Amino acid sequence: MSTPLLIFFGVLVLAAAVGTWALVANHRRAVLIARATEFPSGPVPRRIELRTGHAATSERVNDTLEKLLPEGLLGETAAMRLVRAGYDAPSAPALYLLLRLVTAVVCPVLAFVFAPRDTELLFLASMAVSVALGLMLPPYLLLRIERARQLRVLRSIPDCLDLLLVCVEAGVSLDAALLRVGHEMSRMHPELAHELLVVNRKANAGMRRDDALHGLYDRTGVEELRALSSTMIQSERWGSSIGRVLRVHSESLRRKRRQSAERRGATAATKMIFPMVLFILPSLFAVIGGPMVIGLGPVFDVFGQ
Repeated sequence: MSTPLLIFFGVLVLAAAVGTWALVANHRRAVLIARATEFPSGPVPRRIELRTGHAATSERVNDTLEKLLPEGLLGETAAMRLVRAGYDAPSAPALYLLLRLVTAVVCPVLAFVFAPRDTELLFLASMAVSVALGLMLPPYLLLRIERARQLRVLRSIPDCLDLLLVCVEAGVSLDAALLRVGHEMSRMHPELAHELLVVNRKANAGMRRDDALHGLYDRTGVEELRALSSTMIQSERWGSSIGRVLRVHSESLRRKRRQSAERRGATAATKMIFPMVLFILPSLFAVIGGPMVIGLGPVFDVFGQ
């Protein structure tokens, strides 16, 4: 077996190991949240159940990666984007940086092994494209995951607000309501439920509730959550009804979502012009006018003679 193929298989094994450690870190984070918030239903669910040895192993891997990788290579912006994408484990930044290094090596190696060598210009172009792909692919995937998670969080806010409103109006405190909503919505809206549990855990750990609520926007990047947290903080500070604030905010979000759907529906006709002109109308003309052109062929032949 040639040396490039050996390098390629070695990098693949390393990438698989990195993905495994990332999953372990994600599970460890879920276990810590479950233990900190004390699930009322009893033990930790099966899907986040892990042995304590895995957590210690993940810590050792994180420490090893921090020693091996250059310090300061991954900025705070990338770390915050990882948190907003749902990867808030301590080892997530180091694993992401290692994944970027792996892709930056794998793509050029694949291009060097499998790129056509007919001309030198084509080979150099393939190598350049592979290098650009290796450098841009992880940030692009992270951006897509971040935006998809923000969209899921945005769509789940009205439902969570309705349940939070029911709890508050029933006489439950805000902290207990956040904990209850986080547990109840963990299956339907896991992203926002997880963030509510994080807020409750930070408040129980001694952080000011204002800072914990402001962390909702920092961890998700959803503007609606920043407006909601600011409104709740002002309502609690001035002694107004939190239930009224939650009801008004929920209705406002639903109205915005309905208006957004109506706006997208109104622009659908304009967006369909180019696909219709490029793809639908030519095939339609071919189906309708094709038989007529075939039938008129002999007539033109007669005139030509």
